[in-house]
Amino acid sequence: MKFGVLFRVQDPPAGENIGQRMRETIEAATVAEDAGFNGVFLPEHHMMADGYLPNPFPLMGAIAARTERVHIGTTVHLLSFYNPVQTAEAAAVVDQIAGGRVRLGVGLGNFEPEFELMGLEKKGQARRFAEAIELLQLAWSGEAFDYEGEFYKSKGKVAPAPIDAKLWIGAMSDVGVTRAAKFGCAWPTDPIHNIAVIERWAEQYRSAAREYGTESDTSVVLLRDAWLADSIQEVEEVWWPRVRADHWMYFQDIPRFVADLEPTLADVHKEEDFMFAQHHINRLVVGSPEDCIATIKSMQETLQMDYLIMTFRFATGPDHESHLECLRRFGKEVIPAFQ
Repeated sequence: MKFGVLFRVQDPPAGENIGQRMRETIEAATVAEDAGFNGVFLPEHHMMADGYLPNPFPLMGAIAARTERVHIGTTVHLLSFYNPVQTAEAAAVVDQIAGGRVRLGVGLGNFEPEFELMGLEKKGQARRFAEAIELLQLAWSGEAFDYEGEFYKSKGKVAPAPIDAKLWIGAMSDVGVTRAAKFGCAWPTDPIHNIAVIERWAEQYRSAAREYGTESDTSVVLLRDAWLADSIQEVEEVWWPRVRADHWMYFQDIPRFVADLEPTLADVHKEEDFMFAQHHINRLVVGSPEDCIATIKSMQETLQMDYLIMTFRFATGPDHESHLECLRRFGKEVIPAFQ
């Protein structure tokens, strides 16, 4: 199993020092590589006052130039907001810099204001997304192509082609994981749903892969939020207050929690209702090294995932130096248990 880090590039409240946060991300990526992680990943969002990363590719290129071994990717790039040929070109350039290490996770998008910003309607977004995937895969082939669909029309050839870039397709539904299986792509999960929900979707993903004959090309990439400390109590007191607001945002804006498998969320009506004692079980990778190892082993036994990508630092903290120390310690005290 491989281990990755997802960096949340944000500087609340108004993004006044977002450039510094980007530079810290580059440093953290090099520390993660030295610590033994296998990949570093970036998200994408738009119109966020704190500067939340609207374009991951320049930062991916900077990280590629400073690292030698780790995968460099997105979880996720909002593919259908763009001309997929332009995305194919941008990712191919980064892959050339990185020597074939790009793992491009793409997603459908959920937030209505982002669609409005791009001049798009959410209606038909699934069909647009599927076409964008088809066209991107053609563009990455290194061969000439001629594509015409409902949303995109393109003829030509992308050069340079990527060296060994891989496409991943994010999803948060049965329909979404079936799409990932159909295209023969790895599936990066979301970091919010508990393991029971992810297990249900993983079963659907693998079943669809068998149906489409894509089993050899598919794999589960589990995203989780994580923090390594001396105890669970320390995590609850120091780390959890910084993270709870993020989970609350997703609960409000993406109301896709699965009631029968996440019963503790039935009584959540405000941020303070996210109680750590209930919420961290089967959802977070936190605590002492022994706690984290046990949690990961349990998740691995349930999901048989191939990659675990974790977010340690959020918009409001912990601070940069604490983040770096956590990465170093995780690499020293947790990752070796899985090698």
